[in-house]
Amino acid sequence: MVKGCVATVVASLIGVFLGGSVIASADDLNVIFKKVGELVEQKNYPGAISELSWAKEELEKLHQARLKEILPGDVEGFKGNEPEVQSALGFTTLEREYVKGEQTITLSLSGGSGGEAMGGLAGLAKMGMMMGGSQPGMNKVRIGSLTGSLNTSDSPELTVFLDSGSIVQLRSGDGVKGDFLKKFAEALKLAELDSYLKGAKG
Repeated sequence: MVKGCVATVVASLIGVFLGGSVIASADDLNVIFKKVGELVEQKNYPGAISELSWAKEELEKLHQARLKEILPGDVEGFKGNEPEVQSALGFTTLEREYVKGEQTITLSLSGGSGGEAMGGLAGLAKMGMMMGGSQPGMNKVRIGSLTGSLNTSDSPELTVFLDSGSIVQLRSGDGVKGDFLKKFAEALKLAELDSYLKGAKG
């Protein structure tokens, strides 16, 4: 019995050091939630809380995988590299580089993982842009029903504020003009992405 417990602990530790990617499916989540229910019936609330923390990690992985599915791999002749996703303190950042010959466009998506903090920051940033008036090299733009800010300087950058509270940024590389960034953003599935993120927060 003791040996079995030790083996379980060791396996769990190995999973943590390997990035925690031991489980990542809805079936595995069902097992965790069943275990939570059993622990609650036993009034083992510390154990139930511990199990829920595992469930949260697995849900984060599924969420990140869904984000990768929604963002298209090819946009306006640019091919997307494998996305990189980082999560910390309730915030998730996904970055993907799109390449066409010598030209590059880097997409960054930043938002809260089901929390309200990032939504508040995004709202304040959007309000500041709307109240700031026109500035040299900065233009307010519309991407579908979404509002954005386009920097047309030597290093063009487009920031789009999603209704879900997340922020999408496009940064251009060699030879990519600001107007093309707007066209690029219009080709992304931002409405679908925004709809998913709004649902994810509910």
